[in-house]
Amino acid sequence: MPARKIVPNYQTKFERLELKYLVNEQEANFIRRDIQKYCKPDRYNAQNRSHSNADYGYPISSCYLDSPGMAFHKAKERGDPNRIKLRIRTYSPTSLASLEIKRRASSIIYKTRVAIDRQQTENAARGLPVIGGPGGVDSLSVLSDFALVAGKSGAEPALTVQYDREAFESTVDRYARVTFDRKIRVQVARDWMLTPKKGAWNNFNDYWATQRSDTPVVLELKCETTPPLWMVDLIQRHQLALSSFSKYSIGVALCQQNYGLGNFLGRRSLKAMEKQ
Repeated sequence: MPARKIVPNYQTKFERLELKYLVNEQEANFIRRDIQKYCKPDRYNAQNRSHSNADYGYPISSCYLDSPGMAFHKAKERGDPNRIKLRIRTYSPTSLASLEIKRRASSIIYKTRVAIDRQQTENAARGLPVIGGPGGVDSLSVLSDFALVAGKSGAEPALTVQYDREAFESTVDRYARVTFDRKIRVQVARDWMLTPKKGAWNNFNDYWATQRSDTPVVLELKCETTPPLWMVDLIQRHQLALSSFSKYSIGVALCQQNYGLGNFLGRRSLKAMEKQ
């Protein structure tokens, strides 16, 4: 079956709260049940669900950009309250590429994004003309901002993160989402082509094995700056413990571990290790 060409249901700017938790599959089932009054599956969720929860949802691929010294990763590791991430997100081998900037200011996330042809990502990041680029003032502003941040930091592809997402959106709020992420895997990003190398994945199961006795589901609650009451009730009812989990930063550490690196060597050294 050919891959669908998915175009994101597009909003270019967000100001939101993102709350992350690690839960087991049984807890995920209970949470899914409890949100049914307030949420519906988003339009990209798999239409034909199997009996296994692990097969729910749709694949997401995010290529994270970083500076030569991995400044964005290090800011997360230090716990800087104000930090930034650059990434290129795709939803299938034929989808558009979403160029995204996530700025964190304390607990609030300011996210901007713009969709372009996936073949144009390097031009966009370098501030060069984008063939068939987006129209509209907001989209052009985001494109310009992405190029500015990438240019100042010298950011290039650093790490590709893939996972399966089961997502729900609120039917009673202007904006609220609940997502469950599974099957997380990472690899060093080789270039701007957004085509990961087959057989080069580092599975997060290796990381979970050092931390827990199970393989958790990553639960995210996303909303405007104040959580709706049903979300507060959900957190309290299931006694959810907030996590600082980062797919990107843990993925960097996992690649280092699997390549036998004892100390942080920087993005270009990671790429060199992959070629050995």
